[in-house]
Amino acid sequence: DVFGEDPTVAALEQECAGMFGMEAGLFCPSGTMANQIAIKVHTQPLDEVVCHEASHIYQYETGGYAYHSGVAVKLLQGPEGRITPQQVMASVNPRFDWLPQTRLVVIENTCNKTGGSFYNLHQMQELSKTCYNHNLLLHLDGARIFNALQAINAQPQQLKGMFNSISVCLSKGLGAPVGSVLLGSTAFIQQARRVRKVMGGGMRQAGYLAAA
Repeated sequence: DVFGEDPTVAALEQECAGMFGMEAGLFCPSGTMANQIAIKVHTQPLDEVVCHEASHIYQYETGGYAYHSGVAVKLLQGPEGRITPQQVMASVNPRFDWLPQTRLVVIENTCNKTGGSFYNLHQMQELSKTCYNHNLLLHLDGARIFNALQAINAQPQQLKGMFNSISVCLSKGLGAPVGSVLLGSTAFIQQARRVRKVMGGGMRQAGYLAAA
């Protein structure tokens, strides 16, 4: 897979991308790596990431946003791990030299730390519109996105166009033994492959894992 030549990995990446209406996918060893790759590709040092204070990227990824990407994080509060478009709009920093530039919003669906609470389609659509209107990128930490879709009686294809990137965990709701798939545009995934490699996620034997 380091050479992009593993047919089983390629099939998994293509299937996942097609399910969510994205152009391309990248098989990663873990959800944490997938999220950290997304943050790295979407941002530059001195940028700021906006997320809920209960988010996995803040609570359980060892401050990786700072370690890998050199970015700040702005924590928002909200019931059951959810944030609102109004909160996102209010969180955008003015363009002052002494403030980080607001660049990326991350939501988690479902939210682990709040017991599996979820965003419905309308809530995700409104957040997507707000981010687009304010020139912000939007990443979905979809560790349990299939659980959320089941709860709201929706299909993955209905998320098409909402997010700049999505990470989908295969070992949680789907019960596969290993891995997550990061989804995005072709250009995004091309850069994500390089970041995955430098993080140690390029595996020549990954076809055995992708097959499962």
